[in-house]
Amino acid sequence: MSYAETVFLDVQVGHVPQVVSALSGLEGVGAWVTEIGRLNRITLLRTAETYAELLEGRPEVLASLPHEHLVRVDVTSWRVVTPVAEPGIYGGVYEWRCYEAMPDGMAGLEERFLAAVPERTGLSSLTCTLVSLEGIPRFAHLWPYVDLNQRAEVRSAAVATGIWPPKVASFLTRMENEILVPLPGSAWR
Repeated sequence: MSYAETVFLDVQVGHVPQVVSALSGLEGVGAWVTEIGRLNRITLLRTAETYAELLEGRPEVLASLPHEHLVRVDVTSWRVVTPVAEPGIYGGVYEWRCYEAMPDGMAGLEERFLAAVPERTGLSSLTCTLVSLEGIPRFAHLWPYVDLNQRAEVRSAAVATGIWPPKVASFLTRMENEILVPLPGSAWR
């Protein structure tokens, strides 16, 4: 089993370039800026084989942040439920989807989602699927696309064939979606 951590950085308006510059030294970390969704936000993703390893690396990442330009830092640890794609070049945009689940709904949500993934990944690749380890029960997935046109085409085909979305609505209380653009030094771009 592996683990992941997201660090959402809400940046002071007008200071995204300074934060991007400060993050350029991070290695092995996914880094994206939100294009559609919560603006002035940067998303970081890193992985580890063990939860202890994940927690050990957290102080170094948090210490590297330019706190003078940040208004909020939100850190979440996740259990990885689908294999994480190897770092590399996958597309110009990524779609982050995060669902809040009913406290007793995570098992059913995970089961139904994972049952639908094989057919859905036949249409486009999946970077990762995650289940939160703390806070509100959350389920998230990250998809790379060449561009927004490919995203629209793939999602339309998935819905038209009935393979997507998975039948998980009864387990959800809230859904969020953001379109992310990878930063130049991102491990996934």
